[in-house]
Amino acid sequence: MTTKNSPVAALRVQARNIASLLKAAERGDKIDARYAEKIAAARAKGAFKVGIAMDDKIVIVEIPWATIRETSEPALVEYILNLMRERTADQ
Repeated sequence: MTTKNSPVAALRVQARNIASLLKAAERGDKIDARYAEKIAAARAKGAFKVGIAMDDKIVIVEIPWATIRETSEPALVEYILNLMRERTADQ
């Protein structure tokens, strides 16, 4: 488990995994069966919502599919990383 004060590299790995999954789902790539059903339901709702369990909190991320489609994977990584670190984009 990680906290907002964990090494940035460890947090970035977690954020990268989430962003990669989102972009793969948006492209229509084959998704791990553990996630495929929930991602299909999220697509039907128009937004993806996930909880990131950390030692000191749970971060809830909700992103509309239109935003996922229009946003680059590196930008999604930074957005998720900032949420995990409790930072705004300008910090």
